[in-house]
Amino acid sequence: MKAALGKGWKWLLGSLLTLLGFSGCERIGIIRCEYGVPNADFKLVGDVKDAKGKGIEGIRVVFTPYPDAPEEQQKWESDTLYSDAQGHFVKERLKHDWPDGAKKAAVKFEDVDGAAHGSFRTKVLTGSDFTVEQTKEGGKGWYNGAYTIKADAVLEEE
Repeated sequence: MKAALGKGWKWLLGSLLTLLGFSGCERIGIIRCEYGVPNADFKLVGDVKDAKGKGIEGIRVVFTPYPDAPEEQQKWESDTLYSDAQGHFVKERLKHDWPDGAKKAAVKFEDVDGAAHGSFRTKVLTGSDFTVEQTKEGGKGWYNGAYTIKADAVLEEE
C-alpha cells in the first residue's frame, strides 16, 4: 500500500511539474540537454543557360538532398521548381533543413516542355558542382543559420 501511494505521488508531482513547464531538459554540469534536431534554412538559386549563354525557360530543377536514398524517400524529400523566361530559378525554403546534407545533394536539370523552348539534354550537378554559402549565423541551440545553394547549369542541345 505504501509503495502504491509513493508511485501515485511521484506521478502526480511529475504531471504537475510538466504542466507548469518544468522538464528534464536542464543544464547538467556543462552539458545542456535539449530536445529536437539540428536544422538550418536553405535557399536554392541559380540559372539555366544554353551553350550561347541565353537563359532557358521551362527547365525542371529537382533538388535531392540524399540522391543515394531509396526512390520512395527521395519523393518526400526532393524539391521541384521550374526556370523562368530568363532561365532563373529560386526556392526560398527547401524541405531539407540540415547543412551537412547539401554536400551530398544533387540538382537535376531536365527539359520537360518538349521542343517549346528547344530540346536539351538532362544534366545532374552533385555537391562539388555547386556552392553552399552561409548567409546567417546560427544560434546556441540546434539552429545552424541560413544557407544559400547556388547551382548554375549550361545545358547542351539535343
